[in-house]
Amino acid sequence: MKKLLTALLSTIVVGVSALGFAACKDNGAGSISVYMPDGAPALALAQLMAEDMQFGKEVDYSVVDAESITSTVSYADMNKNADLCVLPVNDASKLLGDGADYKMLGTVTHGNLYIVSATDKPTLTADNFAQEISGKKLGVVQMAKFPGAITKVILSEYGVTESVTVQAVQPTEVTGAGSDFDYFVIPEPAASTRIGNSNLNLKQAGSLQELYGGSNGYPQAVLVAKNSLIDGDPQFIADFTEAVAASAQWLLNYEVSAETILNAIKSHYPDPENTTPAFNNLSKSVISNCAVKFTSAADGKAEVKTFLTKLKAVNSDFAAEVTDNFFYINV
Repeated sequence: MKKLLTALLSTIVVGVSALGFAACKDNGAGSISVYMPDGAPALALAQLMAEDMQFGKEVDYSVVDAESITSTVSYADMNKNADLCVLPVNDASKLLGDGADYKMLGTVTHGNLYIVSATDKPTLTADNFAQEISGKKLGVVQMAKFPGAITKVILSEYGVTESVTVQAVQPTEVTGAGSDFDYFVIPEPAASTRIGNSNLNLKQAGSLQELYGGSNGYPQAVLVAKNSLIDGDPQFIADFTEAVAASAQWLLNYEVSAETILNAIKSHYPDPENTTPAFNNLSKSVISNCAVKFTSAADGKAEVKTFLTKLKAVNSDFAAEVTDNFFYINV
């Protein structure tokens, strides 16, 4: 009987301890998971990973392929979802736009899409875009995804939607030597890689960022956080976003090598040995072209809402309107 009572008490103690651990984790005392897609969004958090910033907590950083990033915030069981996540603004709008489970802390990248062409083609600017692109054939890499949608937005903004032939292409089809296309839209770092190949006879002939919003570009990747983390530890959120904002300048510091940045990203792949990196080459020019800059939700709210409305207008399935509750406004 004594042995039975002892065993029963031990079971109760273990059960209470387990509940206590779970409660601590829910309150932010356990590890904090941070997920981001490889490529330009991962650059935004590269310094945090390179220096293993923990902010007095236990922070786990994971860099995953772009195709799977939405799965990290869409489990029915919120305990399985990322505590913080960087993802395309259109995906964030569709999955999290009501602000019920996550809020947007800010925008971390402002566009990495460029127009390239044969070296003898005119360079496209806001002043001549409508005239020069009319009647032309435009190839778009990742036509079914974000690049295709923002290309359609820009064509609509300049009133040339009906006069341009737009077609999906693969990166390997982007060439100025004997191509049937007049211009291409392609993201960094692939744009610089193709232009850097002298055999392809290519040049940078324009920037979708400048065509859309001048030096400000457009909101492309955003950082979101669970409401439970925001409510449970607002100081951590403040420290984390401050570090993300500082990371943009760190990236452009010439004392910080490309190798340091790439190693920071690669070391946080779930399976480094079997992952093909988004960046095979990296320079300060490529980093600059990825437009990494943190803009708080408070400062970027109106811009994000306007941009999502435009995306939705060209493809109703591509984005959703978001509520005011989606934006984290720290007052």
